[in-house]
Order: sequence, then structure tokens, then C-alpha cells
Amino acid sequence: MADIAVTIETEALRLMQAWMRGDAGALKKLIHRDCTLMIGTSPPQLLDRPSLLAALDGGLQCRGFRLGEALITRHVKSVWWSAVAELELKLGRTEWSGSFLMTDLWRKYRFSGWKLAERSLAPTAVDEDHKLAGHLRKLQLWR
Repeated sequence: MADIAVTIETEALRLMQAWMRGDAGALKKLIHRDCTLMIGTSPPQLLDRPSLLAALDGGLQCRGFRLGEALITRHVKSVWWSAVAELELKLGRTEWSGSFLMTDLWRKYRFSGWKLAERSLAPTAVDEDHKLAGHLRKLQLWR
């Protein structure tokens, strides 16, 4: 279990660094083509991979992060990774920073190795005025 923990921690860190740099090429290598990002605003919002990659150009930027201690559970060719993260995000013109619960499903693929299959990002503070959910909804390319 220790080896897989180091591998997934490394991949999660690479993914966060690529997001912070706005490096779509690096993210494409780390995120599976069917990956979805569920963001726990009120109401919750979903971004697919194309929407997330398009949002790097100002829609949803990561300006800084600090990952806390992670819990990792392996299930054959999949790994659940969960951690509390301190994030500095910018959503359009809105600064959105604080503590988030981040939960990832990483899957091992035969030819491409470990890729992010699902991510859930839930802020610990409630989006009571639904403003953040509205900004996120605008990032969905299928709308």
C-alpha cells in the first residue's frame, strides 16, 4: 500500500501544479477523457474534461494550494484519494479561497498508467447565495 500511496500522492501533486500553471497539455496527460469534476456548491455543479480544460483560460484558476494528509484506499485498479486542501481559486472575477474536501478516483489504465477518473471538490463553507454555482454553470460547454 505504501508504494501506491506515493504514486497517487505524486500524481495528485502533479495535477495540482499543472492546474496552477494553467498547463492544459499536462492536465490532458493526467485526466482521463471521461473525467468529471463535481463541485459542491449550492446547487452542485459538474464540469466535464473539455469544460475544465477550457476554463483554464480565466474561468477557474488555481492560484495556490496546500494539500493536507491524504487517506488512500485501493480497489484493484482504482484508488480513492481524499484530503483536505487549502485552495486559492479564482472563478471569473471572484476570488474563492479556503478549505476544501478533495476526493479523487484514480484508475490505472493498461497503456496510459494512472489517470484521474473523477474529482469531487467541496468547499467547507456553504455557498448560501448560489453566486459561485452560477459562475460554475457558465463554464459548462454543453449549456
